Amino acid sequence: MGPNLNLADALRDEILAGRLAPGTVLSQTELASRFGVSRIPVRDALQQLAAQRLVLVLPGKGARVVELTQDELTEIYDLRTLLECDLLRRAIGKAGPRDHAEAEYALRKSSLEAGRPGWADGDWLFHATLYAPAGRMKQLSMVQELRRLCAMHAARYDALADRTPDWVSQHEDIFQAFRKGRADEAARRLQRHIDAARAFLQSQAKR
Repeated sequence: MGPNLNLADALRDEILAGRLAPGTVLSQTELASRFGVSRIPVRDALQQLAAQRLVLVLPGKGARVVELTQDELTEIYDLRTLLECDLLRRAIGKAGPRDHAEAEYALRKSSLEAGRPGWADGDWLFHATLYAPAGRMKQLSMVQELRRLCAMHAARYDALADRTPDWVSQHEDIFQAFRKGRADEAARRLQRHIDAARAFLQSQAKR
């Protein structure tokens, strides 16, 4: 793994953890000084983050962390509901005992990491493992990009930690329906889970 990728990963982690909030301007000069590198690897790292839709490149200056409007977030959550519920239904139709075991492992791991720094990675591990049996990698990649945008906007709110027991309980309910092959129930529970995340983010943004 090269230094450019390490730098991109470090900045990505800070964005998803809320330490670099949406709208923050990232100066190439300041980042180069902070990380002790030239501006070239900084520029390359920002290009990688731009490809992940986490920043907007500002020619000759650096970049700005993406900041979405309420309408844009609403659209993203609508798309997540469509894409993720479809993936879950398809996955349940193909999943076997090994897939169930992998999903249970991901559930336990994500539950341990919930509410801690880096919680978004554990959350994604659980959902990605659930959806994997569907075998639709392009659709899964689209979902990952949409979820990143949601995570970076949610991370700025301290109140998120107060909802950890709710998220963990909802994950457990989704997994049980997945394991039992109940596609309709699993999709309903997943939709409620996504709707709850949407409502939380909207309620915090209005404060």
